[in-house]
Amino acid sequence: MVTLVVLLVGIVVAVGISAFLVSRMMQSYTREIYQVLESTIVESRGAAPAQTAPAVVEGASERELKLKTPQKTGVTKNEEELLEQLRNIINERMGKILDEAREKKKRILTLLDFARGYALGYVTEDDYNAFLVKVLNELEEFKRLWLMKFPTKKDKEQLELMITYVSKTKLPLTIKTKDKGPIVLKHEEALIKMTEYINSAVSILDDLIEKRGGDPAVTPLEIKLSNEVRKLREKVKKLEARLEELSTI
Repeated sequence: MVTLVVLLVGIVVAVGISAFLVSRMMQSYTREIYQVLESTIVESRGAAPAQTAPAVVEGASERELKLKTPQKTGVTKNEEELLEQLRNIINERMGKILDEAREKKKRILTLLDFARGYALGYVTEDDYNAFLVKVLNELEEFKRLWLMKFPTKKDKEQLELMITYVSKTKLPLTIKTKDKGPIVLKHEEALIKMTEYINSAVSILDDLIEKRGGDPAVTPLEIKLSNEVRKLREKVKKLEARLEELSTI
């Protein structure tokens, strides 16, 4: 016990001495840095030339005087013009945000054409996923623009949910089962799920447009799409029931 106490006391004393020495060294180092900075500032002030107005030489032309005079107004003017153009572009896009939303709705529906091409074997997984990345990037930009116009938490949540539905269409599509684990869906089965996700995303976008006083512009294609989705949902339910039966076997 005595040995342990002696060791502990020795350690504490050593740590205290080390801390004291480090503190003194840091103070000395800081003082030296401060002195160097102070001397540098004094030298720079003494060496700085006095700023005087450009001398006017008799007989000098007006053009020569302009060249000798520092030109600062041009940069400021260019910056103001650039900012003004930027404001106009942003205001114009924000003013047409509902039209932008309808364009993004068409863009999402274009994914359905690619999904059908995939189901028929004309589009590969890589081709669909590459196009999906482009659409997702456009939707992210649209989300930022929409939130600049309508900065609400609910709109942000709805837009993020819409983007999540679209991202779920990435191929290959899989579903989880209890016994067999994840199962990769075949082309036709994948089309059913992809159509369901795309329709959910379009529904969210329609609700946002209607909430802001716009017309979602329902087209005959969308009416046909909704009818197809209704049929596909019934097939999905049957498919899920069939998979549950298979998982119990």
